[in-house]
Parts: sequence; C-alpha cells; structure tokens
Amino acid sequence: MPLTNPYAQENDGAFGTSVEARGWQAGYDAGVSTPPDVPQGPSTRHPGFMDAWAEGAVAGNADGRTEGWRLRPVTERSGLVVKVPGSEPQDSGESGEEAGAFAVAWKSVGHLPLALILQQLAPGTGTGPGSQLAGLALDRACADKGGPDRLYLPLCVSPPHELSDDALFEAGYWHGDFSGSLDEAGQAAVSHALVRVPHFAGLVRYRPAGTHNFWDWLPMENGRPEEP
Repeated sequence: MPLTNPYAQENDGAFGTSVEARGWQAGYDAGVSTPPDVPQGPSTRHPGFMDAWAEGAVAGNADGRTEGWRLRPVTERSGLVVKVPGSEPQDSGESGEEAGAFAVAWKSVGHLPLALILQQLAPGTGTGPGSQLAGLALDRACADKGGPDRLYLPLCVSPPHELSDDALFEAGYWHGDFSGSLDEAGQAAVSHALVRVPHFAGLVRYRPAGTHNFWDWLPMENGRPEEP
C-alpha cells in the first residue's frame, strides 16, 4: 500500500506510542475494508485519536479502491479482519507436506494476531495501548532477528474465554504457537482439528509489510473465513 502513518510512531514518554499514530492506524485498517464508503468512526472521547482515525480511514479507503481489497472486521473488538464472503481468494503459493491443506489465501488486516506473534517472537516488545501498531513493531522485530520472510500462526474460532493475559482467547479464537515453517504450524492446526470441533481452522501468515497490519488467512481445506 502506498500510504503510511504520518504521525510519530516512536514511543511518546511513559505512555507508549502517540495516540494520534494509533488512531490513524486503526482508521486505516477500517477504511481499507470498506471501499467505496468511508466507515463510521468508533466511539471515543479523545479528539486526537478521532481526528487521526478519520484521516487514516480516508487513506485506507483510497488504498482499498486502488488495490481492489474487499475486507471487513469479523467483530469490532476482535482486532481481526477477513475478506468479504463471496470474494475470491488467491493461490497461497505454499509448498511442503501440509501445503495441500492450505492451498488458498485471503487478504486480511487487523492488529490482534500480529500482536500475539510479536509477543511470542520478541517477548517484552511493547506496541502501546490498544496494539494498533503491532504490524510496525513486528516488522522491526523480524528485521532485528535477521529478516524471516514469513511467519505462521495456527488459529480457529472457539468459544470466548474468560479474562486472561491472552487477547485472542478472550476474543474467541484458539491459537497455537507461531512458527517459521508452514508444515510445523499446519500440523498444529490439523492436530487441533482432529480432537476438537474447530470453526474455520487455518493459519495466519505474516509477511513483513512495513507499518501496516496486513496478513493472509490460509483456511484449512479451503474453508471459508466467514463470521462466526
């Protein structure tokens, strides 16, 4: 995508990344999902966040029209966005023993799975309140560790868990540990599917994407990534 966050993305004192930078990214993630319409803003009282959110939404909306993305959030609080049902996925381009089970990929955007991968890849790395800049921090962490070109996280919809330190479980998503190998992550997803009744089991595939919260959803056995 041609546009990047225009606000300062470095830590702002003791309060983490600036609220404007976080607002812009949250707006961008929403705006890229809704062309040709600019989405309605979230409810918040912080004027800096809302002003930056509106700017980001316009930028994301323009990129969504230009690039042909058709994305939407699964739920507002989940931090996950998947492609609109009815759109066409792409060939995943993967190879290996498990590649046949993960043959297609859907363009996706959202900070929550990237924040989880970041937590596992580089423990203690902060992204500020709300984690809207998880993509930026994960991109930097990959560069610091020698530039892995892709990471995979087994994931599926599950009943929401009670409050914990794991935001994905709380939002209603089972996940395993990330891996740099599709075969390793794929085997974890397949093993979970054999002993559970998962909904839309698959893999989050992250490829470093600069400042953005972009990732691919590789559904197991070509399942559709529709809303639960």
